[in-house]
Amino acid sequence: MGKYPPTTFVADQLSYHAPVLHKDLSGKTVVVIGANVGLGYEASKHFARMGAAKVIMACRSKERGFAAVERAQKETGLKTLELMLVDLAEFSTVTKFAAELEARVDRLDYLVLNAGIVPGSQTRETTVDGWEQTIQINVISTSLLALLLLPLQLRTARERHTIPRTVVVASAVHYWAPPWGRDILNEPGILKALSDKEEINPGARYQESKLCNVLFARALNERLRQTHPTIIVNSVDPGLCSTSLSRNMKPEEMPLGQRLMFATLSVSAEVGSRELVWAALAGSEHAESMRGAFCSRNLVREPSDFVLSEDGRVAQDMNWREIVAIGEKIEPKIGQIVKEFLLDL
Repeated sequence: MGKYPPTTFVADQLSYHAPVLHKDLSGKTVVVIGANVGLGYEASKHFARMGAAKVIMACRSKERGFAAVERAQKETGLKTLELMLVDLAEFSTVTKFAAELEARVDRLDYLVLNAGIVPGSQTRETTVDGWEQTIQINVISTSLLALLLLPLQLRTARERHTIPRTVVVASAVHYWAPPWGRDILNEPGILKALSDKEEINPGARYQESKLCNVLFARALNERLRQTHPTIIVNSVDPGLCSTSLSRNMKPEEMPLGQRLMFATLSVSAEVGSRELVWAALAGSEHAESMRGAFCSRNLVREPSDFVLSEDGRVAQDMNWREIVAIGEKIEPKIGQIVKEFLLDL
């Protein structure tokens, strides 16, 4: 399924949505990034109800995070939901979060990398680190968290005789990302080339960021040593959901067609969160099918034609090398992690 026509998208949104998958998570630790609202909030409650020993709800705002945890504890009747702070728009908090998490827990079974934004302007808006915010939040910081927490997950696999998972929340919109021509693929770095553009198309930028998520998940999976205790990495499409994802966009500035689409086709955040849970928990009896997979509608689906193409392979390796290089400058430990735990392809 290298293509995703609008008819398939509409059918996916209107068709039956399976109930949330249930699994006994007794003793397990789950971390959900971007958990104070929407998909992350609902997924956190699902994991807690399955008996997880700890569900870390990672949020950007202390005030909103505390409110979300208290609300989730009240709605589930469980005190296993806990707050930690991380702001993906600041690399310093990403490294701090990873260090604090390693000090706080002795295992990490499920890591759900859910935080993301849609740009609210056609003019480039940068973070404190100088990157276009969508590229930093959706792609770079998300990927760096996966790398920084890899040793903890691999130690969990070795000591607990289990197979942890990292789930990168991507999207089916990666099928619609504008094709990258030589003006991008011939650049030293794809992410920098995208970030440096002064004028952007918000919808296209979001699609590009989700394409990068799919590429990263595949690249990380390929570099894991399958002969050692290891983890499963995949990406998932939650579908079109009613969340705060487009909070940066003013409703009156959204195209009429887009507003109609949200009004008629979107599902609730709880329904969308079931996809995140499925990607994290499904297929334990045949785990190989979940490695590097793109999951959608409780299925493993073929990613876009571009991802599977020769140019897609080039972009995947470029995306990987650039993320690692950026990470090494922010936290030298990342270079050590890549060298010690991953294959050099």
